[in-house]
Amino acid sequence: GGHAEPLFIIDGMRITLQPGEGLNWLDPADILQIDVLKDPAETSIYGAGGANGVIVIRTKRGPLPQR
Repeated sequence: GGHAEPLFIIDGMRITLQPGEGLNWLDPADILQIDVLKDPAETSIYGAGGANGVIVIRTKRGPLPQR
């Protein structure tokens, strides 16, 4: 397909969006942080799926940090 969708990682989980699908189900009040990764060195850890950029979203009810 000719879609250049970025890869979404929400609380450490890879989220696959259908073309045109938004994040309307995600409550903006739950969002702690959004990082936009565009540098190939940053996106390469996500494989080919990160070629169009990676949007990393952390929510308030996300996973606990690793100790």
